[in-house]
Amino acid sequence: MQLFERFLKTISRMLPPAGLSEAEAQRLSELKPDKFYVENVRSLLATSTWQAQQICETGVRQRVFDKGVEVLCPDGAVGAEAMDESSLPETIQCFEERDGHWEAEDLPTETLRKNTFYRLHTNANSHYA
Repeated sequence: MQLFERFLKTISRMLPPAGLSEAEAQRLSELKPDKFYVENVRSLLATSTWQAQQICETGVRQRVFDKGVEVLCPDGAVGAEAMDESSLPETIQCFEERDGHWEAEDLPTETLRKNTFYRLHTNANSHYA
């Protein structure tokens, strides 16, 4: 619970002086603490993407959040994830349907789309890779 309170305080400092309403705090509690995106924060707080990004990055600087990266296969499936880009594999295996059959294909990570994600920082997952 202490981490969630730190999370709320971090976000409150980034918002206008009124801070978080009870309804906003309730909506934020709906975030999955093990993996969320800037868009989740933006949508829950009905704020701009820029402000949601600032909230997430402030959380990282204050060690309330960890920041990671995921690599997406062409079909949108997550092929790999790590807490920093240098820890991603050089290739990932993606599946593509060809003639009604699913075929595995190794694709270079550098050519695929990447997404940033965040998670609540805890000792248990701070060394996740």
